[in-house]
Amino acid sequence: MKRLALLAAAVAIGLSSLPAEAAKVRIGYWSSGVSLGFGSFLEAGKFMEKQGLEAEFVKFPDVNAPTKAMAAGAIDFAIGASAGSAFSVAADGLPVTIVLATQVADLDFVVMADSPITKMEELKGKKIGMSPSGSATAAISAAILIKNYGMTASDFEAVPGADPRLAQFLVQKNIDAAALRTVTIALLPDVKLRKLASFRGEWAKVTGKEAPPVLGVGLMRNAWMKENPEGAAKVIAGMRGAYEAGKADKAAVAKALMAAGNIPEADAKAYAALWDGIYTVSMEPADIASMKAEFEVFKSVGAVKGDLPDAALDPAPYQASKAIK
Repeated sequence: MKRLALLAAAVAIGLSSLPAEAAKVRIGYWSSGVSLGFGSFLEAGKFMEKQGLEAEFVKFPDVNAPTKAMAAGAIDFAIGASAGSAFSVAADGLPVTIVLATQVADLDFVVMADSPITKMEELKGKKIGMSPSGSATAAISAAILIKNYGMTASDFEAVPGADPRLAQFLVQKNIDAAALRTVTIALLPDVKLRKLASFRGEWAKVTGKEAPPVLGVGLMRNAWMKENPEGAAKVIAGMRGAYEAGKADKAAVAKALMAAGNIPEADAKAYAALWDGIYTVSMEPADIASMKAEFEVFKSVGAVKGDLPDAALDPAPYQASKAIK
């Protein structure tokens, strides 16, 4: 009996010394636009694995697809869900939470260099290329035109499309102007464009504040957060690790982009150089205030409906992540 007791104790000690099973997290991101840069670097650098997580990355061809997948329970965390669609699902009461601001709207309104249009007021009655309806970019574009230039939604024709397609439309004269990401503009050195205005400057006019509009957010499934009470902070710690590493090592960002998107080296380096200006990983009080103000602006132009519950914006995982190395 004594031997059996000792054997049982030894087995118990051996089992207790085994490493805990890593929490699995399904992470989704848009495999184009701004999301590609952060997503590819996050994946290549294994920043989630460094936090003891088992990460499965799911890529989507559409900007609004990660939010839809989240609502369907197909992923647990979207690294750059469109702020507009994230606000909508949160206002509708879906069991998801915004835990981070991850991308800022670093875009410009542009026309071809030979265009007769020289100022924003002249966009009235014109065809303007922008991200598809439901995206934060489309909502911000509409808010700027309506709030700052007295237009109505019927005063311009929004032509939806991804940035490369919109640039093509501009060159072919199918549209008069476009709202393009600075990343896209940097990758089109041979296309002669003229800048009319920046989103940052125009948004400051809309809100009366200098904070740039939030383009993408970290959206997390409530059920996963409940099942993994320490997991949310670890996910955000992984995001913070990737953000800081990207700021310090642009060459590694470019390498990840070339591998993930089959992007030429020169283009990947141009993209990586913009890292500090297009990404953020934060959920400070100022970020929450900015997103609440953004929701109200979106609501005023009909881009979202209802009210945004305070619980839809949760800074607790971000604050907890600060204690994780």
